[in-house]
Amino acid sequence: MNKEYDSITALHYASYRPSLHAQILKSYLHSDEYFELGLDIGCGTGQSAISLSSYCSKVIGVDPSEEMINKSIIQTKISYQLMQQNKLDFPIDIFDIVTFAGSLFYAKSQELLNETIRVSKNNSKIIIYDFEVLMEDAFKLLGFDANVLTTSDYNHSTNFSGLDGQYINQVENFKHSVQFEISISDLAHLLLASKEDYNRVATKFRSDDVYSEVLHQLKKRLKMGTMHLTANTYLTAYSVNKK
Repeated sequence: MNKEYDSITALHYASYRPSLHAQILKSYLHSDEYFELGLDIGCGTGQSAISLSSYCSKVIGVDPSEEMINKSIIQTKISYQLMQQNKLDFPIDIFDIVTFAGSLFYAKSQELLNETIRVSKNNSKIIIYDFEVLMEDAFKLLGFDANVLTTSDYNHSTNFSGLDGQYINQVENFKHSVQFEISISDLAHLLLASKEDYNRVATKFRSDDVYSEVLHQLKKRLKMGTMHLTANTYLTAYSVNKK
């Protein structure tokens, strides 16, 4: 959760996120499962908290980025608060379900696991999930050579393996592949939603308005106004056993 976002990339991140959070949770949670209080750690702008709220009476989303919290999506069942690194400012044993949506890779530590267990009720659920949108075709469409696209050490399947998990039991682990259609305007936001990608695109086009330039370039190349992308989805689920 220490990934660097400035106000510009946070705006693009908030403007469009693929609607995969709900789809991933639905692939694991039963439609009749319902929880009193949920916690979404690393909530970003609130997309993952909103998805979790479909299964909860109330959800609290926490994130260490003030930029993200300031742009969080307001919903009646959701509240947001700034998180200090690896610290959860809550009493013990209050949450029925905890989720990490694309946030654990940046924050994985024994301290955070211990904190998560501390605030979770016995027999509660901890769900770690993520998705990886395969953007190579979109970048190639803008004229980027695949050989110069930077690779990342980011691991979308990160879970609590390697830590002392004596109070949690892994109950599920899977990887799926899904396809979705995206509009040109949303694709432009997605291409600019990380610091690394924004800098890469801004360097290539050297425009005062990078988003408008990317939108212009996409419109020239995608006459139908949409593009199909593939995403890999990942999920690991644990049950908490403190006894």
